[in-house]
Amino acid sequence: MVFLSYLGDLFTRLGVWIFLATFLAAYSHTQMKAAVHTFLFFIGMLISYYLYTLYLYGVFPTGYFMFWGSIALLSPLLAVIVWRAKNSRTFSLILPALPLGLMLSLSLGAGLFYLDIHYIEEFFMFIVLCAIFYRNPKQLAILMISSFVFALFIDAVSPFHF
Repeated sequence: MVFLSYLGDLFTRLGVWIFLATFLAAYSHTQMKAAVHTFLFFIGMLISYYLYTLYLYGVFPTGYFMFWGSIALLSPLLAVIVWRAKNSRTFSLILPALPLGLMLSLSLGAGLFYLDIHYIEEFFMFIVLCAIFYRNPKQLAILMISSFVFALFIDAVSPFHF
């Protein structure tokens, strides 16, 4: 039961969904398949979750459904960005910093004089995503620096703190 509780906690956080969508998009054969697969994954999860909530509890939170539905509608565009980041030499230096920086912002807490790991699972997912986007040591170094800068930018401007 402890393991199920742990999985329940893990799958309520945003990091695992970013990780799964990035993995799905990066390893699709074409950018169109990346967009379609990611959209179907998110819309399927969204509909099944809220139908289950309606059936089990008799509640349908329309506001949450609309918010996460709009995120699901954006997922094909984000999947194309991830696919290009993985499969294009031109974009492999900067585009992977977007999902990596987002994952890093979810796992780390940064202040003026400190750096703290809030969620070790998201940090491990960040490392796996670095391995997915890896091309050579120079690209990885640039990617690590740009993803850290992007993570700081997200923390500074995002109204949502997960």
